Amino acid sequence: MHNDTERPAGCELGRGARISLSTIYTFMSVFGTVLNLLVIYLVVTFKKLRTASNAFIVNGCVADLLVCAFWMPHEAVAIFTGSTLVVGYHVFKEALLFLGITVSLFSHSLIAVNRYVLITKTPATYQSLYQKRHTEWMIGGSWLLSLGCLLSWLTSFRYPKERCVDTLDATASFAGGISVMLNPFAGGTLAFTVIAQTVIVLYCYFKIFRRVQISVKRVSILNFQIVNNLPYSFPRKDKRLGFYVLAVCFIFFLTTEPIFWVLVAGLFAPVPVALWTSAWIIFCTLFVSNPFLYTWKNEEFRKSLRSVMRGDFWRGSTVGVEPITINTISHIFPRQNSRRAFLGEMN
Repeated sequence: MHNDTERPAGCELGRGARISLSTIYTFMSVFGTVLNLLVIYLVVTFKKLRTASNAFIVNGCVADLLVCAFWMPHEAVAIFTGSTLVVGYHVFKEALLFLGITVSLFSHSLIAVNRYVLITKTPATYQSLYQKRHTEWMIGGSWLLSLGCLLSWLTSFRYPKERCVDTLDATASFAGGISVMLNPFAGGTLAFTVIAQTVIVLYCYFKIFRRVQISVKRVSILNFQIVNNLPYSFPRKDKRLGFYVLAVCFIFFLTTEPIFWVLVAGLFAPVPVALWTSAWIIFCTLFVSNPFLYTWKNEEFRKSLRSVMRGDFWRGSTVGVEPITINTISHIFPRQNSRRAFLGEMN
């Protein structure tokens, strides 16, 4: 029988390492929880933010809270004190971690596809695809799919005997306990989910970037007089949008690929603890930065935040609509409306 009060010999981390890791987890937990709760609060409070695009962002924030607000504090305490949890509660904690990670990754893809349709397709296509019921099914599907993977892991879970060696497989717990990724099925599922969502995110954003660059060249060549009368600087904002989508791709790729390769390597051979720890910490920063990553360029979020800071809570009663508009020059630029809507979201 597994003894939850005893730890294998040699499992004690150095005091400096424990303090450093617990401090990192504590900082990420507090910062990530505050940011995710703030985004959820703004969307719930201000009706003008209740759009399909923001619904996917909120879905990701809820998933991130399972990691930042629940798992990280437990892990920080376990690392600092060197204590372990009873088997049942430990499995529950790791199950929520697995669920939060997978739903968060699915949310990244939902956001990317939503913006891809918004910027590259016609407004009619976007409005038809992202009706309220369709959006709810997409969000519910991300949770159902994650729960299906989680149940498969739970049915095959066997709590192994703890061990401490210089090299553990890529799924060992930092606190010396057993991580959810120790199960080959869970580790393989996470690796597949990471690479699949990376492909989707990169494809969608590079398609958006290519569309933006083509639009800038087209406007520059055609030089219609009506373009000069638009209520905003079309080429300049399109260029900024191109750099923004590349930044999103870079951050997502930078935070997910290290853990992907470590997980894949861990399926075949032991991985040094230092390498696994570094990749995992980088991966965890994704759950902290998500709210900022998807809202810092959105003027509506900034206005709502300023309203909250000033105490103008009554402004949340403003009825909002999806940022799709029809203008009189749509026959000249058939996808101008979609591009303008996306620019409005980002700026």
